[in-house]
Amino acid sequence: MRLECIYETRHGSIEKTAIEWDQCVAIGYSGRDQKGVMAHINELRAIGVPTPEKVPSMYWIDPEHISNGAILYVVGGSCSGEVEFFAARDRSGDVFVTVASDHTDRQLETVSVSKAKQGCTKILAPIFWKLSDVRHHWDDIMIRSWVREAPDKEERLYQEGPLSNLLPPEKLYELAVEDRINNGAIAYFSGTVPTIGEICYKGSFRIEMEDSVLGRKIKHIYTACELPDRN
Repeated sequence: MRLECIYETRHGSIEKTAIEWDQCVAIGYSGRDQKGVMAHINELRAIGVPTPEKVPSMYWIDPEHISNGAILYVVGGSCSGEVEFFAARDRSGDVFVTVASDHTDRQLETVSVSKAKQGCTKILAPIFWKLSDVRHHWDDIMIRSWVREAPDKEERLYQEGPLSNLLPPEKLYELAVEDRINNGAIAYFSGTVPTIGEICYKGSFRIEMEDSVLGRKIKHIYTACELPDRN
């Protein structure tokens, strides 16, 4: 997979780049704080998702199943988003990151988490930052999401937390390499932070990554369009 994208430099200018990957993994239960990890596991257990065999967990997904579009087509009414960061490399080996959503079919998760991860296209914001530009203040970067279940409903804060809640990017990459399925280039989704309130299965999903040190944000919004679930 090759993605032509733009990245914002630490000085605020915009440049073009291309990131590439041969395989992609959605990393689950990747919090540094085990209490936070268990909170998320308990959230999912409440809707029937089994406790993972291993923490963190590695769920390999179709490397082509990724989009920065504004509409996400899902089957049925049991899918929901999770704000995360996404990381991939360019040909020179530089790592680029952006805010992302690991949209997942929760009903299918009760049968197989790996299959559920394949059930929805993953969403990326169109703007990236170079990891080396933000690594020294990485833990201070915030990720957030908001949901709006219908146009006439108020948007509500759905997730919020600093990247210090998640394992460092180098550790996540190391875990992916240890579990890799071949020797190609790896991209990964980081895992998420706990939700605030009830899980939302419809409407719009707004994601954000904020770098308060350099005074900038990456934002993206998409709407889940539900397709009928038919036999």
